[in-house]
Amino acid sequence: MIASRWGWYALAGLTVLCPVLAFGQPSKTAPPLDLPAVLRAVARENPTLQAARLKAEALGTRGRQVSALPDPSFYLTVLPFPVFTARGAQRSQWRLEQDVPFPGKRSLRGKIADLKAEAARYDADALTEDLLLDARLTYYELFGLQEQLRLIGAFRQELDGFAEAAAARYATGQGLQQAVLKAQLEKNTLARRQIALETARQAALERLARLMNLATLDGPAAAPLAPPPPPALPDTALYAALERLPEVRALRTTVERAGRRIDLAGKASLPDFSFNLTYFDIYDSGIPAAADGRNALALGIGVKIPLWQGRLRAGREEAMLDRLRLEARYEALTTRIRRTVSEQRSRLRLERQTLDLYATTLIPQAETTREATLSAYTTGRTGFLDLLDAERMLFSLRFDAEAARVRLRQAAARLERALGVPALSEIESSTRR
Repeated sequence: MIASRWGWYALAGLTVLCPVLAFGQPSKTAPPLDLPAVLRAVARENPTLQAARLKAEALGTRGRQVSALPDPSFYLTVLPFPVFTARGAQRSQWRLEQDVPFPGKRSLRGKIADLKAEAARYDADALTEDLLLDARLTYYELFGLQEQLRLIGAFRQELDGFAEAAAARYATGQGLQQAVLKAQLEKNTLARRQIALETARQAALERLARLMNLATLDGPAAAPLAPPPPPALPDTALYAALERLPEVRALRTTVERAGRRIDLAGKASLPDFSFNLTYFDIYDSGIPAAADGRNALALGIGVKIPLWQGRLRAGREEAMLDRLRLEARYEALTTRIRRTVSEQRSRLRLERQTLDLYATTLIPQAETTREATLSAYTTGRTGFLDLLDAERMLFSLRFDAEAARVRLRQAAARLERALGVPALSEIESSTRR
């Protein structure tokens, strides 16, 4: 009887102290990852992003190329069978020719190329935001997995104390073997869940390392971040997003480029010109100077006649259809952004309500139930299985609350990406001003 009483006291002490020890121990793993540093590394080191920026930079040189005059042509004609003139035999002709497009065509080509480069820069900016969003989502997932693993570790310590107490009671004949087996089964179930979480954590680390262009990455996520504010966003936030989002600006620039292509296709019916300078080399054969044949210089002009109008009309029609296609894509993009903002606002609100329910109701009730069950167990008024169920319920609620916290942060990150802001608090603070 005395041994069993000491077993109850030991169980109560372990139950109270184990969570304190588990939650209070500092981490002995690698230095924590810092989210701002992760985002800076992604923006600076990601190879896909670097390739997109280099592509935009390369396209920025295209405008100077297509707006320049075509290279001049030089022709040399040698006459193997002389053509005699009054002065002498004509030996060769030297000709320099320059093509000149109709005024306005070159500037339009340059503007079209510049708009393509501008759209590519916006595309690179959009890719940057997408990669940063992926990094933030992965970071939040990584931190949530770390917290869930911590909860499993704390619960396993409690189970070790339960198993020892149950074994002690069974050894003295005051407990059931079923309690010992149940505690061992619960520990094995936790071990299986821990393996799954470790696998997911490793996958998240590998994904984050890939975004940062690192071979390997180790270490937990940083300390908990402040929860995002409630989604009380003004109606003007969406309209502002449609003005600043890089993918919207890229498509708007592409639509403008299509309009310039229509203008260029319209100018295709205007003639281009060519100017030439020809020098005739006459060999002096000693004919008297009174003869008027001599070296000659000729100036010429050519006109390229846009005769086949069917081809030109087809080109204008293609340009107009391409603009209609891009305008439809722009409408689809803005609709998708509106839908994303609406969905993420709703999800953010629901996840916040869920998290508040865990924090204010479910977890406190589970803690009260656990304490009452523990008190009843130590006085012999309830069995071990009831205590195990109470502990399991509290663990499950805390575990699910961490998952809800991750979903809340991820919903906020997606909403910030859809609105084109680094933080929702910036919109709310600007609205208050």
